[in-house]
Amino acid sequence: MTDGTDTGARQQGQGKVELRISLYGTHARRDDLEALNSWLKKAPVIEDALARNELALTRKDSLTQIEAMGGELIQDIILVVSVELARSVSENAWRSVETWLRNRRRFADPEETPRVTLDGPSQGPGSDLSRDTDRDPATGPGTDSGTGRAGRPEAGPPADGRDRTHGGDEPGEV
Repeated sequence: MTDGTDTGARQQGQGKVELRISLYGTHARRDDLEALNSWLKKAPVIEDALARNELALTRKDSLTQIEAMGGELIQDIILVVSVELARSVSENAWRSVETWLRNRRRFADPEETPRVTLDGPSQGPGSDLSRDTDRDPATGPGTDSGTGRAGRPEAGPPADGRDRTHGGDEPGEV
């Protein structure tokens, strides 16, 4: 697997791809990430792939670390899967993310703008798998699924997904 020195999404070992799922814009990021992690583990395709050891689901330090966090490290969800299964697993994981996010937004504080990204490696196999709930027509800003989120494009990092310094997850916020 990984040696822990590179925290970005990348190709893993022989024929493996690492997919990073990041969560932004909530006041309880750690709890929300734990809930999303549990939700993903129960998705049928992911659960089956985990049972067959075709997928590893772990956590790593997030690329988003904010000074106001007081040294507390935030984590992302990491899916390590074979190149052959990467597309299927990422699509199923993304459908689970979309469902979890719709449910989470129903309970969001008006100041919260939950957003999730899935990042594949920057190049090579799996590099075309990246997704962003703010760019996805089914969940992005401008969609109104009863969340009060329509037209609020300021949520999370810019749509290119590269600015990893967005706040809103400071400890002590409820």
